[in-house]
Amino acid sequence: MSTTPTRLDEELAENIAVASQVSSCILLVGLRQFDRFLLGQAEGAHRTVALHQICHESTGADATWIFDPAVGRVKLVRAREGVKMASALPDQVDAEKSLTLPQAINALSGLGTADTKSRAAVLVDAGLLFEDPATPREEDMRLLQAIERFARTSHRGSVLLLRTERLTSIPNAIVSSPNVRIVQIPSASRDVRHVYARKRSVELATRCAMPPDAIAQTLSNATEDWTLDQVDALVESALRQGITRPHDIEELARAVRIGTTYSPWAGESIHAAVSESEAFLTRRVLGQSEAVNAVALALRKAVVGLSNAHQGAQAQAPRAVFFFAGPTGTGKTELAKAVSQLVFGQEQLLRFDCGELRQEHAVARLIGAPPGYVGFGRGGELTDGIRAKPNSVVLFDEIEKAHPRLLDTLLGVLDDGRLTSGQGETSYFGQSLLIFTSNLGMYEKVVGPHGQEKRHPRFNYDTDFKDIERTVREAIRDEFTTELGRPELLGRFGGAESIIVFDYLRDLERVCRKFVANIASACKRLHAIELIVNDNVIGLVVDTVRQSPDSLLLGGRGLKPKLDRLLTDPLSDYLFAHPQTQGRLRCTVEEGKTMFLIDG
Repeated sequence: MSTTPTRLDEELAENIAVASQVSSCILLVGLRQFDRFLLGQAEGAHRTVALHQICHESTGADATWIFDPAVGRVKLVRAREGVKMASALPDQVDAEKSLTLPQAINALSGLGTADTKSRAAVLVDAGLLFEDPATPREEDMRLLQAIERFARTSHRGSVLLLRTERLTSIPNAIVSSPNVRIVQIPSASRDVRHVYARKRSVELATRCAMPPDAIAQTLSNATEDWTLDQVDALVESALRQGITRPHDIEELARAVRIGTTYSPWAGESIHAAVSESEAFLTRRVLGQSEAVNAVALALRKAVVGLSNAHQGAQAQAPRAVFFFAGPTGTGKTELAKAVSQLVFGQEQLLRFDCGELRQEHAVARLIGAPPGYVGFGRGGELTDGIRAKPNSVVLFDEIEKAHPRLLDTLLGVLDDGRLTSGQGETSYFGQSLLIFTSNLGMYEKVVGPHGQEKRHPRFNYDTDFKDIERTVREAIRDEFTTELGRPELLGRFGGAESIIVFDYLRDLERVCRKFVANIASACKRLHAIELIVNDNVIGLVVDTVRQSPDSLLLGGRGLKPKLDRLLTDPLSDYLFAHPQTQGRLRCTVEEGKTMFLIDG
């Protein structure tokens, strides 16, 4: 990487020097007000300095003090050897005094007029100086007048510097004053971050068995808009966590950016979990091999860091975005839960039923109401939820039912992985997975003899899955392009060919056995009973479901009422009447009636 060390943070020093020549009051504005800075030296070397040192050197001050309004004290931080300045300000380096800011300003003003050959500077932490910058109160007004008077009358040998993160924390009377110069504190450029990271990452480079320049390149690419303090903290975190791969450094940077110090996408544990993803997901979701394989592939791509590689190192988009389509009750939500369990170690879902988000005002429920509107201050369910749990699966059920404005809101999440709340706070989705579900394309509306509309399955159990997949994708493409008029949103999902279509539950017996196993597990856990269910019970449940005209509409959910009638309800009555039951309990069906026998 090409760097120009003599131009690292030199622009800030030069701007302060120029401003001090024409004004005695300088307003320093920027996020890096308390950061460290890099200044070039001869022969390509550099040195790390604080802002007060840049101010001291750039203004040519013989002495520089820092005033901290939080404690009401002023401290001499730098002074030329042998210089003596008689004033109320401290006269020994590192010495402190309790003064008000007007007192410190008066003392600084006196230095400038007493000895025109001496130069002095006071740097003030001004971010919390004024209680209400827009409408200064009486005490704030006296302070404001003292600063304005100094800016108009002070000798150029004395310089008052006010540092703040944003201009809005300073009254407009100061900001707009012709006697005040504003100097922006620049963000740390990539060159600055690279040079600093090169110096700080020698040990990390050794652990990763890579040249320091290569590790510095990784760090500088992953820390856009970061301060050097934040880069330093990232290096320290990487060393503490024993990171040995550049990819894991990028993952840690993404985690730190959203406010955590741990990335579930880094390390060996996620690699091991995803390597078994097909087997794990298949145990949870039956009869959906196509969907499971598609999800597993996307997870592998996310683990190796290529899911958003086309966006560059700064990509903050969700790790994967899935669009699940197909019949109800076929495992779409169950697969979302299983993915969360696999990746995050628990079923951590932020779930939203889009049927409840049909109205435009429902968007405020997700991101929070803006100032001046009812509900302001309560926050949004989505923005607050992802800030509290950034390592989550975000599930939007039946997305086609949501108001179009919600779809507009989600565009930024799908593209950049960020969403700004009504309170102006940004939430990041860079660690999360987004899953959308839909039933589009599975059913057609049929008008009955009396004009009533009913949903009717377009397919049956004999329809080949490839035909179902093609038809569903075409229907969804038509919905987004024609009905919703939002083809760009479909593009964010990867296009119609990226939609994961679920098949009908063709093996109802296998699904029924899974449900029975869950019931048996509950009996073991709650009653210490080993429940054994005969095949004739399972067969009767499956046959009854298949004969139902709604079996295609209900999917696996159609099994539950039949299973309740033939097993769960009679079992509950039996255990209620025989609370002392222990050992093995066998369930069978005789002449359509459920029977229970103690199996010795």
